[in-house]
Amino acid sequence: MRGKESAEKLSGRGLRRASYLVLLVVVIGLPIYYWSWIDAQARAAVVISSVLDAPVLTPAVEAAGEDPRLSEAQVAGNPSLVARPAGKGPWPAIFLVNGTVPEGRKLPAARHLAEGFARAGYLVVVPDLPGLTEDRITPQTADAATQVARDISGWPDAEGGKVALVGVSTGATLAILAAEDPSLKGKVSIVAGVAPYSNIRTVLSVATTGHYRRSNGELVRYEATPFLSYVVARSLVATLPSGEDRRTLSAELEKVGRESPHPLSGLRSRQMDDLGPDARSVVRLLANRDPKRFDALYAALPDQVRHDLEELSPLAGTGRIRVPVELAAGPHDKYFPPSQSYRLERVATQRRVTVTRALDHAKLDISLGDIPAFATFDAFVVRSLRTARVED
Repeated sequence: MRGKESAEKLSGRGLRRASYLVLLVVVIGLPIYYWSWIDAQARAAVVISSVLDAPVLTPAVEAAGEDPRLSEAQVAGNPSLVARPAGKGPWPAIFLVNGTVPEGRKLPAARHLAEGFARAGYLVVVPDLPGLTEDRITPQTADAATQVARDISGWPDAEGGKVALVGVSTGATLAILAAEDPSLKGKVSIVAGVAPYSNIRTVLSVATTGHYRRSNGELVRYEATPFLSYVVARSLVATLPSGEDRRTLSAELEKVGRESPHPLSGLRSRQMDDLGPDARSVVRLLANRDPKRFDALYAALPDQVRHDLEELSPLAGTGRIRVPVELAAGPHDKYFPPSQSYRLERVATQRRVTVTRALDHAKLDISLGDIPAFATFDAFVVRSLRTARVED
């Protein structure tokens, strides 16, 4: 009996020791496991504060860290703002892709965001890509985005030889297009975008007719801000062959201006006797209001124009994105239907979409009465920043 009791005591002691060991592993292991999330949340607070007018949070964050170092550089031939963290690299690199804004890299919101990323420990590049400061997007814009991403990934202070592609609005689509390019295979850590589009045909249809067609053929009404029509017109005219027609239509649109509440009204009442057949087909599509006529008018565009447009559609090509893709949008974006983000699953199997009331297109709109919406956006930022720092 004593031998049995001794064995039971030894067995009990061994069990307790094993339990203590398991507990010790849990106590030590959990903080290690979750540290990357805790670290990313701290960095997210710094980044988010850079775009918020928060009387307490923003000064506190700025006081907690050293100021980033800002400089101007030519990156793949594009004038760029470069923001580096204090101290010595390498750092995880971010290519911050702007939308169509005349100020480009000098836009205060873009500059503040770059500073926020740098303060949080990221190397940031904000280039002025061709066309974006003139409110138009062309295949040259997309090609330049790919070249910039490739250039940054090769910088000695870009950690791991990779770059995170972070874009807003049209810039988010340019980031997606770049990530599809085979020349960037193994050079991209993540694509993170706010309010992108995925199909240029949908954008053209919304901008001209106020409708778009779902994959099942159903026409859906969608109200977009007039500025979308202006950018679409500028971009479509830019696809015409160089010559008098393109110069004439570009000048007419420039006179209309980006603030016009009816940017297409002049084209809708315009006589076309002075234009060649290619320019007439472009004007007919832009002047059309009938969603049922859109497909025929799109098909009537010159082959080269349609080819250039498809170069700006992530869903039109055969490319695939093998890295995580984090997308965020408001429930009713003022330019692009949120369904555009969901459809990207066809080219990005690791695509995740966050829909939150905290976003008004590219603007972060936070209210104390809607903390869950902010928490949802915060989670999107945390996941993106964490992935941008993970090396294979």
